[in-house]
Amino acid sequence: MKTTLTERDGNTVKMAVEVSTEELQDAFDSQLKKLAREIRIAGFRPGKAPLTMVRQRVGDEAILVEAVEETMGEWFATAAIELDIEPVDRPEIETGDEIPELDKPFGFTATVTVMPDVVLGDYKGVEAVREASEAEDGEVDGQMDRLRDEFAELRPVDGRPAQMGDFVNADFRATYEGEPVENMQATDFVFELGGNQMFSEVEEQIVGMNIDEERTFPFVLPEGFPDDLGGKTVDFTIILKDVKEKALPELTDKWASEISEFETLLELRQEIRNRISMGKAQNSDQLFKARAVKAATDNATVDLPDVVVRRRAEDMVVDFKRSLEAQGASLDGYLEASGATIEKIIEDMKPAAANNVKTEMVLDAVAEAEGLEATDDELAEAVVQMAAAAKVDAKTLEKRLRKGGRAEELRASLVREKAADLIVDAAVALAPEAAAQAEETPVEAGPAEPAEDTGAAEPAEPADDAGGEEA
Repeated sequence: MKTTLTERDGNTVKMAVEVSTEELQDAFDSQLKKLAREIRIAGFRPGKAPLTMVRQRVGDEAILVEAVEETMGEWFATAAIELDIEPVDRPEIETGDEIPELDKPFGFTATVTVMPDVVLGDYKGVEAVREASEAEDGEVDGQMDRLRDEFAELRPVDGRPAQMGDFVNADFRATYEGEPVENMQATDFVFELGGNQMFSEVEEQIVGMNIDEERTFPFVLPEGFPDDLGGKTVDFTIILKDVKEKALPELTDKWASEISEFETLLELRQEIRNRISMGKAQNSDQLFKARAVKAATDNATVDLPDVVVRRRAEDMVVDFKRSLEAQGASLDGYLEASGATIEKIIEDMKPAAANNVKTEMVLDAVAEAEGLEATDDELAEAVVQMAAAAKVDAKTLEKRLRKGGRAEELRASLVREKAADLIVDAAVALAPEAAAQAEETPVEAGPAEPAEDTGAAEPAEPADDAGGEEA
């Protein structure tokens, strides 16, 4: 086979392919044997007729035309490998008007969209913000307050009306035009004022009430209430039967030893500080890595074909469907409830899909430029870790991965991780304050082009008590 790359326009290439007479003969012989197994000729059992008789019955020209049609995909794939191109869509193949002949080479042209080249920019020494990982006193105090709240006692109030934060026991009922409203009646209903367990308008009425007091007031039912009562005004009656306040424990060594493994309050606070710092450090590392990889990705130039982005978006929809099903829901139910369509979801996912594809391609290009590889031992170790996480046998998982062709996908993922680590190790960390100040400083330059949103998705910013766990 002779292959020539005749044209290239962006991500579209055109190749000329010439199939030798020997390759054409092999395709003809293979198609003839296939027909011999399928065709029925009187006097012979199926598949037992001589090849010469099948050839006479069908005719060389018809057999060769079918052979070419059957083998065209294989020839195209071989040509793509020889030219070192990666098709991403079905090729448009032209064979001309000539009918193939066994004693002449056969030629065709193919036009196809291919994966684009990656033009790397700076990927070493990129700047990225690194969040602080030290626990602040306010974060430790907040965690301590949550612990106190968890171990708080409820004590009867003495000589005062109900107020926000109290736990109340109440009977309530609602009537509309003198008739009871279904699902709006309860006895001995206990809830916290301000705890989002009762309508806020009702809670406001309870604040200031005393035990054994009864109060009736107009209340507008929320939209969507059953029996077409949404938006209607009812008479809401509440009888306050009991009020208790939350009594927080005092911060003492004794309390610390009772609710934790630590003997003193200082030790408990230090443990909480350590856990918060550890969690913040993990989040900080993840954010820094994502930002550094994004910076390297933004510095690269990749002209992504829409077909590639759409294909990745469609894969993301499949993952979304599986996620819904794992939660007992369905994609059809989601579409019905949201009013969306599959096409709308695909379009919405395209920006994230483009980010993911470009990031992977940049990491692959960095790995190639740096000669990074994943060894068989590293692959085996990754499989063992996956098996342990999934609680399955490692050898069984490895066979499953190899059979499904996913072992090499895992290897590629390991190589990309190495490329990401290389970028991170060489990155320059900026403090959040310095980065913010740099953004506020005016730069004398022309209008900047809008940044392409193609970076890796960043993990969520750590919450105030990130990583903090109760002692």
